[in-house]
Amino acid sequence: MRTIRCQQTDDLLNWQPPQVEARFEPARVRSASPSGKVCRALSEAMKKDGRSREEIAAALSVHLGESISRDSLDAWASEAREASNISGYRLISLISVLKSKELLNEFLARTDMVVVDRKYLPLIERQVMEEQKKLIQKMIRQIDKEMRVQQ
Repeated sequence: MRTIRCQQTDDLLNWQPPQVEARFEPARVRSASPSGKVCRALSEAMKKDGRSREEIAAALSVHLGESISRDSLDAWASEAREASNISGYRLISLISVLKSKELLNEFLARTDMVVVDRKYLPLIERQVMEEQKKLIQKMIRQIDKEMRVQQ
């Protein structure tokens, strides 16, 4: 007798939960030094964006109100040009232009922080409130216990 195979089983077994933390593939941003990792992450973010570096430079120039060239982007993304680090305000603007959560998360990789979509903020706030609620309930139970002992 022939077995009938369920067509949805493979889909169910291959299911992966959606990724909340935006990340680049680790191999794509691996480097021996922190400055090299910044360069690799900048390069990867610009590749992922899909626009040419000239287009990104033009968008960044408009965003900053100052002239940024493709050469500047190339220098910031080059591990060989260690003296050409991107400044903080330009980095923030570049992240904004690229809309790259992955880039921010690479910079936060050695911390206990992550960047998540704003749409998750209410869920996070709710969880924090739940934790506070449990703490308050525990404190109330402790006070109730102390009051019973005193009676």
